[in-house]
Amino acid sequence: MISYFRSILPSRLILLVIIYLAIQLPLILLRPTATSPELLHMLVGERLADGFSMYRDVFDNTAPLSAMVFWLLDLLSGRSFLAYRLTAVILLLLQAILLNGTLNRHNVYASKNYLPALLYLVLGSLSFEFNMLTPLLIGNTFIILSLPYIITLSKEGFDNNRLFVGGFMLGMAALCYLPLAMFLIVGAFAVIFFASNTFRSFLLMLCGFAFPYVVLMTYYFYNGALSEFLEMHLFRPWQLEVAFLRPPADVAKLMAIPAVIAILSFMSASSLPQRLVFQVKFQQVMAVWMVVSLLVIFTRDEITVATFILALPPVAYFSEFLFTSGQKKWVLNSIFLIALAGVIILRYRSVLSINQYLALDESPLLLTGSPNPIVSNSTVLVLGKDLNYYIHNKPVTPYLNWELAQRHFGNLDEYLAVFEIHENFKREKPAYLIDKMGLMPELKYKLPAVFGNYEQVERDTDIYRLK
Repeated sequence: MISYFRSILPSRLILLVIIYLAIQLPLILLRPTATSPELLHMLVGERLADGFSMYRDVFDNTAPLSAMVFWLLDLLSGRSFLAYRLTAVILLLLQAILLNGTLNRHNVYASKNYLPALLYLVLGSLSFEFNMLTPLLIGNTFIILSLPYIITLSKEGFDNNRLFVGGFMLGMAALCYLPLAMFLIVGAFAVIFFASNTFRSFLLMLCGFAFPYVVLMTYYFYNGALSEFLEMHLFRPWQLEVAFLRPPADVAKLMAIPAVIAILSFMSASSLPQRLVFQVKFQQVMAVWMVVSLLVIFTRDEITVATFILALPPVAYFSEFLFTSGQKKWVLNSIFLIALAGVIILRYRSVLSINQYLALDESPLLLTGSPNPIVSNSTVLVLGKDLNYYIHNKPVTPYLNWELAQRHFGNLDEYLAVFEIHENFKREKPAYLIDKMGLMPELKYKLPAVFGNYEQVERDTDIYRLK
């Protein structure tokens, strides 16, 4: 089977797409799983579609370009987990084709083939988390788009505009998810390896990276939200400790197959005979890519399987060396079929009723709350991190992200914070307040004109209704 994809005939690409869709579509079409991260993204898109401005009227650290994607999806399909999943499936397929096309066009292997795309799509089908439309997945597309521009063999004054475009793509990736700015390290190494004038070329790439930020900061300056943009996006705190959203053991189980493929591929690449200088330099760039990917993954706020999407391009690149090595064909085919079977088993474990043996817990990501008979089809504000109340209700006021809402609700002893809450509630009043933090007594005391109009639905409940 592996030998079939060592050609670049169109039939190979068609079969590749069929295999990918055959793995992905049945579960997506039959039972899309509702998750908290996706719901938060939908709420952001919904608020923007209602005419509110990001960061000024929506307190969330979703990067601006990702927020624009969620806004467009809300305009097209509203709240639809199916639309989000299908968009993610298309993006993953696009990434695989773009990466494989770049590798073939620049002759980084001894022969052109579709093996990197095959491994990219198979490993990208490992978990439903790779089908979640996240800022990381959107930004990874721009990282892959930057690759053919940052590896340009340039001479002084010749084709240097390509480095500007490469930097621009990296800037767009950072506008999707800020930590992707660390891929400037990959760009810097590519300049060192390929460019003739290292310092000048790096400055050109840096200018390309800064250009979309300058344009966007100008927009937010005239929109009156520049300080909020700087606070919630550009100067957001970095997490410098490992924090797993799912149990680390679950992440290790799911990532075991890509890890084994990666190790075998690295070993095969290191045993290769001397090749062309360009191919060696490109391999060094992809090694740096792998290191930077792991650096971004393990400095995220919440580490889960979806974060490892960044490691797929270098793993797919190095996997070609494994499946074109001097091993016997039956050995290589066996490795691939075992990996493919493992991916299908892990992906369909619930359908096959074998999850109790694998003991994989997806509950930290899932929305488990059932519709509340009291609060339904209305406007809601949750004072806390519980997003379940938003499933069947509409969010109002800027306080969508509770951590960022602390700039006001966490400083109720400050006059400015109380005044800002008053102004925001003057523009929008939710029909229901869900007080998960026990703040209503203090809010009623300090802002009686606003919160005095809310009454408890029942005794000993955290639900308050607007009179």
